[in-house]
Amino acid sequence: MRWIALIMVILLIAVPVIAVFTVQLPAQAQYNRLFGGHVTMAMDQATFEGIEDQINVVWTQMNTTFAAYDYNTSYSSPWYWEQNYENSLAAQQDYFNQINRRIASYKLAYAQMAQNNTNPILVEDWYDKSIQNLRTEMQREGGLDWAIKGTWYLNNAPAAYWLTWWLTPLEIALVIALVGIAVWTAHKQGWTRRTY
Repeated sequence: MRWIALIMVILLIAVPVIAVFTVQLPAQAQYNRLFGGHVTMAMDQATFEGIEDQINVVWTQMNTTFAAYDYNTSYSSPWYWEQNYENSLAAQQDYFNQINRRIASYKLAYAQMAQNNTNPILVEDWYDKSIQNLRTEMQREGGLDWAIKGTWYLNNAPAAYWLTWWLTPLEIALVIALVGIAVWTAHKQGWTRRTY
């Protein structure tokens, strides 16, 4: 019985470690190469052009990766109650168009300020606030890649998407089995018997 308990303890530790290193981390690395790294870079940019470039990389990667998909029916969730416009690639694409229009308006306003010889201190303050507004916008509603991320994981790395859904019950079952073995062993060896 001790060997069975030892094997279960090893499984309790080994299964999640193996799952993370063989399923989760490779999927995460691939996602970050395609999208996640550019999302982070967009947040870190200090110019409108830099933000725009990174957003356009994410947008281009989205259109390349999901070229064969219908954006109106490609959702970031497998649950039917969450499969609506706000969780679709169509909403993600509309969002990219909207944020690119906002960047274009900021660039136009900046060019007009420079042309009108506006006070440089005021221009710099406006520029910093505008960049901060863009960063806030890119973090709203789940981040710059809210729909892309779930959709990508569901279609390209489903094992990583569902990892916690199958790993958690497995770990709970192993813990319950270990407790059962411990109780059975204690009972079998008489540890639970009281003598008066």
